[in-house]
Amino acid sequence: MIPVRRFLLWTAACAFTAQAAWAQSPDTFDPSQGQALEGGREFTVELDTARGRNAERSLGLALLASALLPGTGEAYLHEDRSARAFWLAEAGFWAGLFFATRIKADHMQSARNFASEYAGADASGQGEAYLERMASFRSYREKEHRQDSYELNQILTGQEVAAMPDWDFGSSATPENTARWNEYQSIMRHYRGAKVAISFAVGALVLNRAASLAHTLRVYRRTSGKGIGDYRFEPEIFDGGSGLKFSVNF
Repeated sequence: MIPVRRFLLWTAACAFTAQAAWAQSPDTFDPSQGQALEGGREFTVELDTARGRNAERSLGLALLASALLPGTGEAYLHEDRSARAFWLAEAGFWAGLFFATRIKADHMQSARNFASEYAGADASGQGEAYLERMASFRSYREKEHRQDSYELNQILTGQEVAAMPDWDFGSSATPENTARWNEYQSIMRHYRGAKVAISFAVGALVLNRAASLAHTLRVYRRTSGKGIGDYRFEPEIFDGGSGLKFSVNF
């Protein structure tokens, strides 16, 4: 059933176009055909019944579905193609988050094992801060008075030395020690990269929901038939002349 306001707007549009066309060419316009005969101008009134296909649907429910799982709100409004696109994007972002999380955990464990084996430290229960500090300084042993010692750097700058277990990747005078420390730093770089990937995946999931909410709202406004949707002017060029097409969606 067509709402009263839409019916009145549609009737007024028909009357206006018919009157304008008759005034433009009273000898050539045929009201029963909705267009002018030879030498006249064409006026067309179309009623898009698809614009009201979601009139009985709930906007709140559609938005809630899109917020929980992007694409579900579009499916609720019969926009199957858009729904599939949002579902595929959501699946890809969740897959990226899953793999980035696994890589992050694997590299943290690799760093702990590597440090325990080559730095002489029990890093099995240590967290990110401890592992990052090991990647910045080769040793925590001030007694060796090496410039690559974390504790010595703290003492030289007048800072308080934190209490933590010792570690030592060996002096930089030995190439083998340097190679091991560089390998450890590489593991920690991959760990940081996985953290960045996690941030991007989470941000993408949030943006996917925001885009789905905006798209669901736009689809509902376009297909619920509630009020005037939009209007536009479109120039047209055809054989023998040109014209201007005025479209109103309601």
